[in-house]
Amino acid sequence: MFKDRDSEDAAMNGGDYPTVDLAHSQVVDDGPAAPAKRLRRAKSLAASYGSWRSGFSERISDIDLAPDLARDIGSKRWLRGVATLVGLSAVALAGMPGFSAVEAAPAMRIDDRVRDEFRSQMIMPLALGADSGRRMGATDIVVPLAAAPERPRLDLVATLTQGDGFDRMLRRAGVSQDEAQLIAALVGEAIPLEDVASGTQVDITLGRRAAPNAPRPVDALSFRARFDLQLAVERRDGKLVLDPRPIVVDTTPLRIRGRVGDSLYRSARAAGAPPSAIQQYLRTIGTEIDVNREIGANDEFDMIVDYRRAATGEVEVGDLLYAAIIRDERPRKQLMRFGREGLFYDASGEGVAREGLVAPVPGRITSRYGMRRHPILGYRRMHSGLDFRAGHGTPIYAATDGTVNFAGRNGGYGNFVRIRHSGGLATGYAHMSRIAVRNGEQVRRGQVIGYVGSTGLSTGPHLHYEMYRNGQKIDPASVRFVTRAQLSRSEMANFREQLVRLQMVEPGAALSDLPPDPSQAEEPVREIDRIENRQRVS
Repeated sequence: MFKDRDSEDAAMNGGDYPTVDLAHSQVVDDGPAAPAKRLRRAKSLAASYGSWRSGFSERISDIDLAPDLARDIGSKRWLRGVATLVGLSAVALAGMPGFSAVEAAPAMRIDDRVRDEFRSQMIMPLALGADSGRRMGATDIVVPLAAAPERPRLDLVATLTQGDGFDRMLRRAGVSQDEAQLIAALVGEAIPLEDVASGTQVDITLGRRAAPNAPRPVDALSFRARFDLQLAVERRDGKLVLDPRPIVVDTTPLRIRGRVGDSLYRSARAAGAPPSAIQQYLRTIGTEIDVNREIGANDEFDMIVDYRRAATGEVEVGDLLYAAIIRDERPRKQLMRFGREGLFYDASGEGVAREGLVAPVPGRITSRYGMRRHPILGYRRMHSGLDFRAGHGTPIYAATDGTVNFAGRNGGYGNFVRIRHSGGLATGYAHMSRIAVRNGEQVRRGQVIGYVGSTGLSTGPHLHYEMYRNGQKIDPASVRFVTRAQLSRSEMANFREQLVRLQMVEPGAALSDLPPDPSQAEEPVREIDRIENRQRVS
């Protein structure tokens, strides 16, 4: 109930008007009643949706569509969960995006005009040809030059090709004939021109022409004549002068030693050995022992290589000088290169067998394969082998790997050994004084199988050597073999001295840094002058 404020004030003030009570319909008219009805209807709909949602959720939870698949495996409840998983997975796969190519805007076409505009806006050093803006066409104000000025200096790189002459190479680079012959004569005073290796690159600097059609004069020229020599030709007081510049070279041999491990090659490479040296090492050691079967993981390899280092930083790897296999801190096999021919010898001074079959004894041949008069029987008959002259007791070597299939007395052959080899070959050794192998024994190439004697039908100590192919005797000279070189007593002293000197080289000593050569020190070069802008002459 509401009261009129004026009436109330009047009553309080003792006015003449009594208090009036108004109903709700008198205070609020019927017009604004519609929004209140809509509000009550919206509240009833929200309550109905909430009750429906709550009931639907309870019914869905009672169905139990997503049970724990780790429990009650195989039950109906579990199968219902699997069905739910499969259905959801199918829905996810159905909504997965495809793998078709996504279309994009085409790439911008960049022609020479656009590329030139990009280049003019780039930040680039002046030394590399930076632009200062867009190129513009010439106007009437621009006056063309009668002739473009010539470069005051020209830097070239000429290459000496195989069969080419030094002076011809210079003339091809633009040097005048007189100066080319003069420079060739100057270089010939320091080193024979034929010793300059083909492929040598010569840096040439040509100066300004004296006349428009005259050849450019040579201001400077330099090239690497040898590993230890740099030659330069400079113009001083108007004359060309040769300036030889020796380069300090360290010739300490490179020694690499380490454990074989799983792979000899990989272990040697990890230790710092050059690939070419490892290949020579494997070939050399492989002539004496089986690398795959006779070298263990705990063995050590030991190699020494001819090695030269220049103070300018270049390295030159030479030939293998020494190869060894170490087992239990003792050398099992040692081989060293010796002599003018560069052959390898073991520590005892005996040469390494190279390719083919090994000669059974180091003596010369005195009688060959064919018909001859027998020295004892006195009539002509077939001589089915080769006779080697050798002193009594000289070791006899197996020609190659094989199996002994006879060792003993054999009539006129005396003490006789026959070895069966691969490929249907076999070899026989007769007239031995003593046999050093037994029947069925496996022998290696170069192994001692007996000693020279004169048993059987023989007039003196020698070796009768036969060869068989598929059981038939053939001429042993038709099969290639090599001999083992043997050092003389005078050479053995030098051999042992060189061997001791090599064994004193410390492993890895040649890999240490060389002190810089003061004569090779150069003045600092500006960054803009570091750019290689030399023109190459073919």
